[in-house]
Amino acid sequence: MLISRISLRLLTSEELVSDPFSDACVELAFGPARPSDEADMGVVPKPVRITPTDLVRLCVESGLALGEIRAEVQCAETAWRQQLSRWYGDDRLAVEARAPDISLLQRVLDGLRNPGPVST
Repeated sequence: MLISRISLRLLTSEELVSDPFSDACVELAFGPARPSDEADMGVVPKPVRITPTDLVRLCVESGLALGEIRAEVQCAETAWRQQLSRWYGDDRLAVEARAPDISLLQRVLDGLRNPGPVST
């Protein structure tokens, strides 16, 4: 898993004076990305310039994607709980339907009546 910080900065008018892409006035900068288990290793990606419209689109689309992921996780958890419930019900029915081992019960009763050496 990569851990990275994201920062936004609105470029000043002085920075955009002779820029051919002056409508891309939002700078999206990423902090050092590093694997979570390796604290000393990191990579710093270059900043990206986007338009305010692209920023809004990015926000909306990432929100929708996260919503879909949450919905899939909830569906998977519900399916897992239903399957677990079915297994529990099937096991309970199997245990309740099993005929008792009469010879075992007879030996237990005999052992309780006649405490002596145990025979198998």
